Amino acid sequence: MRGSNDPIPKGHVCPPSNATHPKDRWETVFAYSFITKFTDLRKKVEDFNNVMDFEESIVASGPHPLLHAVLARFVLNLKPTTRNTSADKFSGTLHSVLSEYFAKGERTVFWDDDLMRNIDPFPSLENGSVFSAPWHIKLKILRTLVELQLTHSPIIKASIDTAWGVVHNKHKKKDVPDPPRPDPSDPFSQESLNFSPLGQDAERKRYWVVDDSPRVYLSTNPWKITSAFEALSSTRPEYVALLERLRAATPPEDDGKKKKKGKAAVAESRREAHGQIVEKLTERLEVVDKEIARIDKARKKAQQRAILLAQAEMRQTRTRRQTKRPDYVYADDIESDV
Repeated sequence: MRGSNDPIPKGHVCPPSNATHPKDRWETVFAYSFITKFTDLRKKVEDFNNVMDFEESIVASGPHPLLHAVLARFVLNLKPTTRNTSADKFSGTLHSVLSEYFAKGERTVFWDDDLMRNIDPFPSLENGSVFSAPWHIKLKILRTLVELQLTHSPIIKASIDTAWGVVHNKHKKKDVPDPPRPDPSDPFSQESLNFSPLGQDAERKRYWVVDDSPRVYLSTNPWKITSAFEALSSTRPEYVALLERLRAATPPEDDGKKKKKGKAAVAESRREAHGQIVEKLTERLEVVDKEIARIDKARKKAQQRAILLAQAEMRQTRTRRQTKRPDYVYADDIESDV
């Protein structure tokens, strides 16, 4: 039995990631999935089409409109009355919000077991700006904010409770009946909020997708601390190449004459799972093509709009009237030398 003065034993520590880009970190998918399920930022923020746009905002140096919009929404979800969310003042606001939770002893990804407190990342940042932080620090901050929202935001918690049919204070008499669980088609239903892999191959590797882009992620068993995570495709050619590799790796079918038991049954189950992931990725290719076409069309419209605005500005510049009244000189006032 541990005494009162004995140190608290450390839990399992995940091995450090060797990823060189946010695309190979599970925290990116964690934060992005939260954005798509609990916010409408993809509809409101310009040029926010998929997870790859989100990754670009994380690796960008200096303020990025997309990252700023995401962080500001997260802060407002935690503190709805927050002011000073403009880009030039936002880092101070974010620092204040995080410091408040750090001071409460909330164990976050910044927790230090030796010091028994969270380590504030802001003092080490250039000018104390979150936008000047290395991408892995930005990702840690995003993860922390998502976790805080899931545990402290009343709106987020209520949405999850309703989706899963969780009822608090059942023993108390209520005048209003508890709300029914949302229909599966509802964006806040359990089916919509749940996030599961698309499938797994014969080696039991999981394949994940987060939107209609060509991006596909792979992970090993996510319940193990040594689980690997990486992005396999970001473009259509990469997606097709992945699909071809999976097709080529499909285990051969058994003759089916003998009843499968033990290892044979497991092997057959894995072969079926492999076939299902190939089928799902094949069916999804049409969706990917439509999404690529939609984004290309939207970007062309944005480019045309930018060109028209620039041309309009040029016309205004050339036809601008003089604000200073000209001094006129009349010929009658000029003395002639003749």
